[in-house]
Amino acid sequence: MDLSHFNKKNKNTEMVDISKKNKTNREAIAQGRLVIDKNLFNYLKKNKKIFDNLVNTSKIAGIIASKNTSNIIPLTHNVPIDYIDIKIKLLNQKEIDICAIGKSNYSTGIEIEVIHAVSITAITIYDMLKSYKKNIVIKNIKLIKKTGGSKK
Repeated sequence: MDLSHFNKKNKNTEMVDISKKNKTNREAIAQGRLVIDKNLFNYLKKNKKIFDNLVNTSKIAGIIASKNTSNIIPLTHNVPIDYIDIKIKLLNQKEIDICAIGKSNYSTGIEIEVIHAVSITAITIYDMLKSYKKNIVIKNIKLIKKTGGSKK
């Protein structure tokens, strides 16, 4: 098994050397969900202004998080982000779906940045809704798609 953040010779943790990699167009999509109480779901659905404020605030938090990923995740590179967007929607009478897409022309991928964006967006939504009920569940944060770079 080859784990890129561990030196092959002595297994020390290290940042991956990308200095010889070519810059290519890269894109990544990540997704996550929050499970909420049905009454809270209905309240958000009926109160557009409150839901829009929730979306706008948490989206900004996710974008800021993506741009600061290398300050939080120790071995990530400071990836220049050419594009990031976060979509938030109500689903299934009990869930809030979060989807982040990021693009970069760089020597390494942008998948950690979009996963980080989804995570912080979800935590921000949790924070803003927890006064209603604290049994909100954040689940299934995952990478959906990654393109660009070399294929292994």
